[in-house]
Amino acid sequence: MNAKYQQAPGRGLMNQTAFDLRMNYLETLSKDISKAIKSESIGLFQIQNNIESFIGTVEIPLGLVGPLLFIDKDKKLEWVHSAVATTEGALVASMNRGIKAISECGGFEAHIVHQKMVRTPMYTFKRLSESIAFDEWIKRNFKKIKAKAQRHSNHAELLEIGSVIIGKIVHLKFVYSTSDASGQNMTTSCTWNACLWIEENFELETNIEILNFVIEGNGASDKKVSFYAIQNGRGCHVISECFLTNEVIEKTLRTNANDMFSSYNHSLSISRLDGMVGHNVNVANAIAGIYASTGQDLACIHESSIGILQIEQTKEGLYLSLVLPNLVVGTVGGGTHLPVPSRILELMDCSGAGKVERFAKLIAGFALSIEISTLAAIVSGQFARAHQKLGRNKPVKWLLASEIDMNFVKMNTPYFRDTIDRVSFDNEVHLDNGILTDLTKKITKKVIGFIQADIHTADGQHYPLLLKSKALGKEVLDGLHFMASNVSVDLADILAKHYNALEYKDNHIKELAVYEALQSIGFSYMPRLYGTVRNRDREIYLILMERLDSRDMLLMNSESTPEKWTIPFIKKTIDSIHLVHVHFQYDKNKLESIEVFAIQKALKLYNAFVDLNRKDYDYLNADHRFDELRDFINDSSNNGYKPISKMSLIHNDFNPRNIAIRANGDPCIYDWELAIYGIPHRDIFELLAFTLTPDFECSDLGDILKYHFTRVQSMNNEDYSWSDYLHDFKLGGLAFLISRVNFYLTGSILMNYPFIERVFTTSFNMLDSVKKMP
Repeated sequence: MNAKYQQAPGRGLMNQTAFDLRMNYLETLSKDISKAIKSESIGLFQIQNNIESFIGTVEIPLGLVGPLLFIDKDKKLEWVHSAVATTEGALVASMNRGIKAISECGGFEAHIVHQKMVRTPMYTFKRLSESIAFDEWIKRNFKKIKAKAQRHSNHAELLEIGSVIIGKIVHLKFVYSTSDASGQNMTTSCTWNACLWIEENFELETNIEILNFVIEGNGASDKKVSFYAIQNGRGCHVISECFLTNEVIEKTLRTNANDMFSSYNHSLSISRLDGMVGHNVNVANAIAGIYASTGQDLACIHESSIGILQIEQTKEGLYLSLVLPNLVVGTVGGGTHLPVPSRILELMDCSGAGKVERFAKLIAGFALSIEISTLAAIVSGQFARAHQKLGRNKPVKWLLASEIDMNFVKMNTPYFRDTIDRVSFDNEVHLDNGILTDLTKKITKKVIGFIQADIHTADGQHYPLLLKSKALGKEVLDGLHFMASNVSVDLADILAKHYNALEYKDNHIKELAVYEALQSIGFSYMPRLYGTVRNRDREIYLILMERLDSRDMLLMNSESTPEKWTIPFIKKTIDSIHLVHVHFQYDKNKLESIEVFAIQKALKLYNAFVDLNRKDYDYLNADHRFDELRDFINDSSNNGYKPISKMSLIHNDFNPRNIAIRANGDPCIYDWELAIYGIPHRDIFELLAFTLTPDFECSDLGDILKYHFTRVQSMNNEDYSWSDYLHDFKLGGLAFLISRVNFYLTGSILMNYPFIERVFTTSFNMLDSVKKMP
């Protein structure tokens, strides 16, 4: 083949002219690639010694791990954090679960055995006798060689020179300590200059010819796994340890000490049979993530991920230790000076000189956390359930983001009356999708959630537009199953058996139906509806409506600020939802796609939630409250759920996450995906649980309830009394607690809903107050 090699322009050069030439050349190979890989934070001057032919950067998502309780060598307690760069879903969550378990049991300790770096030049002679003579000469002249080597570094210390003689070949193992740098480049320079001195002086003193030498004869195990490195050292040899109590293993890890110990010990035999080097669960996940976030040498990940996990069972729980014999890390040099890595090292208090031992200890602690969490998940079955493929039997042509353009908007906005001139889309600003959508996104790659746009009309007006693409009800339930499987395998199994009994079923159909129904009666207390899209074959369920702007609202997303909800706001909101309750009564104007709340069909699931939350929220000292929920579930099982009021269409998620107050004081109600037929009191109880503070005035609660009573009484016959109303209000509140607050409490274990404990307390305070009302 005689083809002429065409060299890329600017090859190897790190100046602006060479960079521009490379980028122009790159555009001829892949159009617009430069926009995708352009770095906004790294300048050419910062990476002169890190890379050649620079063209851009790769972004890897960063996840926060911690706080992890660290016990330093002086027995002082410290909360530490790190960041993990990864694209593997569930990794950060799993690490944080292990971190929580370790911290709840008093933290982890760690010890550095040594820090070493090895370079192994190879010498070739004519015969074995010359190899032996060379080895003896090296031993006699070690101090001189050490002085020569160390002259070329302020940080490297040559500890020893070992030798391996293989016939006429000698491998010299230069073993260094390299302070806070990982030391590969440093030791190469030191060893090279020492080798030049050896070559000159050995031949002069002995008249023995060195036929050849190379700076590295592959004996250093550089970026390779070897038993020599494990036993003798390369990088930091670090050991971390912790103790887990039986209580924390059961409560936080959702398994037990005996199963974890037995499973791990039984797995040792296959690792020996397979010749596995080291024995651990998945140390590499933590090490790779921290290496990528802190500017370490990524080629050292596999040698650094050799880990030996030891577990011992005691009466009180489990003792665990993790040995990382070859952790090749540095807190100076390499990529540690770059903008992001340097800040992550600062976050860990591991930046700069004197920090490498701390850095290695913290990595060992974070690696121990992923070992603990993953082993527990495997043993309990959570690992398989959380990673199960929620696939399909047949392909579906899902909606593509590229299909959503001006023509799509024009075709699907029948309630928008003006002439659309153009539509602009904003993909830069992120809107929170809500709890259910965020969960569902973990199990599907469909286009779901919010898409922002602006409609521009021919007369120069502009209208904010929100497109809400719905996941199927089954996909939402699968998302809930994913959440449950990360909390408790038993809970996930029970949840799967009750899919059809929950209000999440068919939520994609329900929300479109409710918006269309409200549009038909001219309901003004919702975002303006412009249209809906239904395509069953392609699983497209989409709502096009007014996009609310928090800057134009008095209140929006105010679930954590109940003090902002005045009584006039609350009463106006009650009036607005009452219009829905009155118009869509079960016996007068029922929507066919909306089912009746059937609490008795899911009582076993609600019981499981109560049992789980009782354990996880023991610090609330609320056993008596969970007893009340259990009593209500048992009573509903034995005697049925028997409200007195007529049923109507209820929002069933009626709280400030889904209610805004416009500038004129009018409520704006949205997110109707959980709508069901039930008693109106259920909506009002939830509204008050969020908008009243736990120390509310009983007189205020009484005033609000009497205000609502007059409205509910108009829906019922004249015999419907205040006593009947209070009975139904308590039923609605208990139903809210077992079917919604229960879910929030469990979900908060993973996702932290800061409002939920307050709502839990306020709910029971309301029930206590209602019991005292005449």
